[in-house]
Amino acid sequence: MMHVPRNDRINMHDPRTSRTQVPKTTRKENVLPRWIRKNENVFHVAQIALKVNSSNFWYLDSGCSRHKTGNKSFFETFVMEEGGCVTFGDESKKRVVWKETISIPGLPSLSNALFVHGLKANLISISHLSDEGLFVLFSKNDCSILLPNGPTLLKGMRYSDNCYCLEARIVSNNVSKEEQVELWYERLGHMNFRDLRILDKFNVMRGLPKLGNKSNGVCGPCQQGKQTKSMHKKGKYLSTKEPLELLHMDLMCPMETESLGGKRYIFVCVDDFSKFTWKNFLREKSETFDKFKMLCNKIQNEMNSNIKSIKQIRSDHEREFENVSFETYCDSVGISHEFSVSRTAQQNGVVERKNRVLQEMARVMLLSNNVLRNLWAEAINMVCYIGNRVFLRPNIRQTCYELWRGRKPNVSYFHTFGSKCYILNYHDHLGKFDAKSDEGIFIDYTLNNRAYRVFNLKTQSVMESSNVVIDDTRLKYNDHDEEVAIVDDSPLENVMETPNVEDT
Repeated sequence: MMHVPRNDRINMHDPRTSRTQVPKTTRKENVLPRWIRKNENVFHVAQIALKVNSSNFWYLDSGCSRHKTGNKSFFETFVMEEGGCVTFGDESKKRVVWKETISIPGLPSLSNALFVHGLKANLISISHLSDEGLFVLFSKNDCSILLPNGPTLLKGMRYSDNCYCLEARIVSNNVSKEEQVELWYERLGHMNFRDLRILDKFNVMRGLPKLGNKSNGVCGPCQQGKQTKSMHKKGKYLSTKEPLELLHMDLMCPMETESLGGKRYIFVCVDDFSKFTWKNFLREKSETFDKFKMLCNKIQNEMNSNIKSIKQIRSDHEREFENVSFETYCDSVGISHEFSVSRTAQQNGVVERKNRVLQEMARVMLLSNNVLRNLWAEAINMVCYIGNRVFLRPNIRQTCYELWRGRKPNVSYFHTFGSKCYILNYHDHLGKFDAKSDEGIFIDYTLNNRAYRVFNLKTQSVMESSNVVIDDTRLKYNDHDEEVAIVDDSPLENVMETPNVEDT
């Protein structure tokens, strides 16, 4: 460095001063030698911030004159700033592109913040915060930004790099992939996310960015507006290993038309292992417990001696099942009583599906041959009798009858419900040339003897007889429409010939 006396100094930028007017210094005594201590090393130290590459961290810098960042995502709008530059401690310079206010969650409003191209750190000027009337308080482990009246506006932490930082979450237009998916999910009206992925995959519209995977969280508005009942998948394995481990019970709703025996309800019970089905017809709901108690004694006697009792029963929460009588009886014999959740018939789906099968098959049998509607109990009897012998147990190539009885069923004597039949008349005194048989309709099989249950069109009554000839070839009986119409007009209570015949 050259030392120029005060009186001889020349303004190098004055155009009136020419280059030749600069005095030449030739004396060695005017040259000041650089002083360097010998035998001593010179170190150049650079402080490296560990979190400088994290876009969410802002450093509190007392040597920074303005708020600065190199992340465009913090700016929603901006004002161009041409010609400005920032000089750093290593004498490097970076160009200032624009300036605008930054307002993001986790930070106070930073007015006139600069976007510096290439700047990797986010810097908050302490002097600028002070100019805005805020107070910054530093301690050993943290720092606080205080409002003029005293409350704490924001708190930062001191990290392992000995720098005080504030952490903010970016919620600008350039959001993270996960937040971007949530944003477009809401913009598109909470559409099915599977369809949203299809739109993203095949690029069928403009303006939709590439989306990532949706978070595993639950969308509250979608649940409130779209929620449906939970699915109940069909079981792949047998839940029971032997009969009477579990019985499913239900009471079918009252029928509009009473049966010939004056019954309106159907008590259905299904064994979970064999799927063997029992049914009982009731006049009132209050008869449910008595029928269940009789059924328990009956089916336990039918099984082998090693099966002592029913282990478990399952029903809904209706009052005919959830009452003191059921609770007392189950406690006395050691039966566990399970209940399905209210309005969730799927949890008792075994007997619910059986009810549907019984009702649909009985309806078809009644309609196919124009049979009287008050014979619905006989149709239910027929369906249950057939179903126990023809339906296979799921996952097992055996019928319900074989699993319960231990032998294969015989179906050689089966006939069509509602078929025309001829019943031998051996009750009345007949003349030499009177008809020996009456016409009737076949309706059911008997369980207590080897006979058929038929409806006699002449006497207008249900009777049991083994002397019956059934004509399966004639499925429609239009020639008996007049006789059927007569039966419809007459009261059933007055034509019951055999009062001891129950709907079994």
